[in-house]
Amino acid sequence: MTIGRLLLALAVVLTAAAPAPAQEWSGSNGFRVVVTDDAGQPLPGVTVMVLLAEPDRSGGPPPLLTDASGVAEVSGLSAGEWQVELRREGFMIVSSYLRLEDGKRPQVGFTSRQRTGPFWAPMNVGYSSVGVATTTARAGSPRAISRAQRRAERRAAQRERRLRSENVARVVERPPEPPEVPAPQPVAVAEQPVAESPPEEPAPVAPPEPEPEPAPERVVEPEPEPAPEPVVVRLLPNRTLLRAGACPECGPGEWSVASNWPAAPRATGTVACAPDLAERMERVAKVVEESLPVDFRVYAGALAEPTGNDVLRLLPDEVRGEVQELLPPILDPERSCQVLGIFLPEGARFIGFQYEAADLESRGSCLPDQPCEIGDAAWRGNPVIHSHQHGTFLYGVFENLSPERRREANFKAYFRPPRGWLPPR
Repeated sequence: MTIGRLLLALAVVLTAAAPAPAQEWSGSNGFRVVVTDDAGQPLPGVTVMVLLAEPDRSGGPPPLLTDASGVAEVSGLSAGEWQVELRREGFMIVSSYLRLEDGKRPQVGFTSRQRTGPFWAPMNVGYSSVGVATTTARAGSPRAISRAQRRAERRAAQRERRLRSENVARVVERPPEPPEVPAPQPVAVAEQPVAESPPEEPAPVAPPEPEPEPAPERVVEPEPEPAPEPVVVRLLPNRTLLRAGACPECGPGEWSVASNWPAAPRATGTVACAPDLAERMERVAKVVEESLPVDFRVYAGALAEPTGNDVLRLLPDEVRGEVQELLPPILDPERSCQVLGIFLPEGARFIGFQYEAADLESRGSCLPDQPCEIGDAAWRGNPVIHSHQHGTFLYGVFENLSPERRREANFKAYFRPPRGWLPPR
């Protein structure tokens, strides 16, 4: 064997023995996930997809399936932000964002559930460190279930009683002008008749009595203008707000609220998404947060609706114009790109969302950054969430990609209201 062949053989051996270059998502971290159904029973066969959610890094391990106990362990991950998506036919998709740090347990930053077509059965998910056993929730006994049903019926009856009571917001409006008071008329003084003397006995003529002075003119003081009374103003009922029990895909105690907006076809000359869309929505969220009156923080509904039943009508006049100036470039019905916003009441807990698109012929659900079921339409990513001390503001971006069909975008949010909350009536 020549020296050249020996060197070539040695190079091949060294190349085969050299370790493969490390992938940018690999590391020494991981997590354990436990998935159960709504009754607490383990869910096997759930697809667990993990993707690195860092701005300068991407990738992730191949998908895994949960075992018969509803458990899957994912290891070999680097530190950073990770998106975990769980799927199984017949159930809503669950998306979670985890932060993994060396030597620490996984930190769950955000979890949402998304309905897909006719499937709205919920999956319950728990996260822990790799190798740390987490107890899988078990279904209760028949007696415990019956007690839970009775408690749910009592809570439903209590909610109905509360809904019958008044739940109104009060604002001060200018009262109607008081009726005009007629000008006072001068008081007429009747003259005293002069007594006639008997004819048979003429009497001396008495000196004329001095004419009495007229009574002083009565001056009627105008009544003071009454102070403005608070006028009861009812918030318009929101037809897209569904309470727990009326929302078929909602879990126990969960409500849903939706926003709908039309989108023009993507034709030549159609204006697409505004370049400063995110900046405008940030300003809108800040203005509404600072200006929404206290009495209206029970509101749950759309940022803007074609019918006008939205949060804009609840803002003071001096700031409503400022918000309306920000919205036309992103809420123009003649644009193919539309932004739909939803406000949740103060103290509410955001649970999940659903994207849909519809036209005159069909309706279908949509996944973030994927074509909608009806085709030629898509939603840009997950909703943007603004949580502040007065509530939560969400918005999503919809694009109609059809060159000839006008579409309607539908954005639905699921939430758990605070204790004692009642919707406006």
